[in-house]
Amino acid sequence: MAGKNGRFWLIPLAFAVSGLLAFGATWATADRIEHDLRDEAQTALRDAGMRAPAVTIDGRDATVSNVPRGHGERAGTVVGGVEGVRAVDVQEAQTGPAAVRTQRAIDGALRRTPIGFVPYGDELTAGGRSAVAHVADILRSAPTTLRFEVAGHVAPVPNLDDDEARTLSRERADAVAADLAEAGIPRDRLTTVGHGDTRPVAGGDGPEADRANRRVEIHVR
Repeated sequence: MAGKNGRFWLIPLAFAVSGLLAFGATWATADRIEHDLRDEAQTALRDAGMRAPAVTIDGRDATVSNVPRGHGERAGTVVGGVEGVRAVDVQEAQTGPAAVRTQRAIDGALRRTPIGFVPYGDELTAGGRSAVAHVADILRSAPTTLRFEVAGHVAPVPNLDDDEARTLSRERADAVAADLAEAGIPRDRLTTVGHGDTRPVAGGDGPEADRANRRVEIHVR
């Protein structure tokens, strides 16, 4: 009897272990669903031509923040159309005088010296490094409430398919964000996005057009 009674404790232990395993599996599944929904929502926004607002998922409810003013309804429609998303809360960015001044300063600096890259790579040119350093000075002097989107682009060339172009453009954005963080801009104030070759600023297929399109832009969010 003592032996049997001694084994009774195994029964509740087995239930406890099973419960923990079930909880862990449920948590992992929920986390994976949230991750997948976030990726799908961000992809849908990019495909719709929006500058990748920040997306967070809680369960199946989405929050889309830093949406440019006037684009909230469209962002809500795009994310709401993602299969699996139950509800969407859209938060438009507030554009105040400080944001406008900062964006103008950034745009002026990049018109004078664009953030350029070597062909087919994420290595900055000498001019590109100079441009990033200048932009870092502007961002350091901006109000700490401002956030910035670092958007990468590639030149339209036949050697890259759509996925490769998007990946390379994102790598360029990540390289600039890393340099800005090294220059003292908190990384949590920077988001990155790659637009591939979908937004050229120069037409044609010559070297000058390629250099112009092979770039990174920075937007106040």
